[in-house]
Amino acid sequence: MQDSSAMIDPHRPWILDRRDDPAAMNWIQTLFNPMGKSSKLHFSRAWTFMFMGRLLLYIVPTCVVAVLAVAGVQTAMLNKPVNLGPVPVPTLLVPFVVFVLVTEYTSFVAHLRRLAEAGRSTLLAGIVLIPLILAMLAFAGGVAGGIAQHEAQVAKVALEKEIAADPAKAAAAKAEENTKAPQRRAPPAEPQTARQMAIGGGLGMAIPIWMLASFGAMLWTLLYVARMPNGGVGEFHTGSHIPENEGLRRPYETA
Repeated sequence: MQDSSAMIDPHRPWILDRRDDPAAMNWIQTLFNPMGKSSKLHFSRAWTFMFMGRLLLYIVPTCVVAVLAVAGVQTAMLNKPVNLGPVPVPTLLVPFVVFVLVTEYTSFVAHLRRLAEAGRSTLLAGIVLIPLILAMLAFAGGVAGGIAQHEAQVAKVALEKEIAADPAKAAAAKAEENTKAPQRRAPPAEPQTARQMAIGGGLGMAIPIWMLASFGAMLWTLLYVARMPNGGVGEFHTGSHIPENEGLRRPYETA
């Protein structure tokens, strides 16, 4: 027989630790106040919200735009780049990028509070910032590479103009080209600006590294942080449980 009045949450009878009571959760504190502590379930709810928010804000707009494009609807406006700082972002993904940037901070805060509640070193919360730090370093390296590539192209164009201006050099270059086997050339692409090549190189390096590092951080969160017992005492496992000093029986079960 179950005594519903003794349940922590009648709609979630599997919650056995009163510290995990959903009604007692303060979302603002959990996500934005790094000075407090969060129980196991409160942390899991916050992390799930951040994860699902990122997932839906990326998948839903891209799928909708893809369907509209197949249906013949003009989607150029939705794909038009919008500058968020130095980085151009497609209009449909602006909410996703903004949400990612905000949740980088809220994720750090949530991990900080959870580690503090479980009696672990709060320095470990810095692990969730590693993907962002690596992405920023990769972006800087990619930007430098893109600028170098653009400078090489500019130097090549300048050399070609110099050769074209000198009849002797132009004739020698044409003769050398005629001696080579004919190659099928694609139509020349529109030249990119230095900014376009720099941003393209930066994003090309940053995004894959950020995704891989984020996957590693996610595994650490799910397998370690989200499974730490409340108060740091007890076994590591998923879900809520009764603290050791409250006995092994569920509070709403009777003999």
